Amino acid sequence: MGTTALIFGIIGGLCAVIGVVTAAEVLPLLGDAYTWLFWFWVSAILLLICIALAVGRGGVGE
Repeated sequence: MGTTALIFGIIGGLCAVIGVVTAAEVLPLLGDAYTWLFWFWVSAILLLICIALAVGRGGVGE
């Protein structure tokens, strides 16, 4: 699950970067369909999934 958490973390980080780029209006990404607020919510959800996967990796307790 560590690799899956890493993948979700990277995708969540990229969504946050796209949100900042959209909010700063550097590039008109995808028109009006996806606003900066959409990208930040997607980023937040993906990063929460990343945390849940990283914590829930399991293992043998002491």
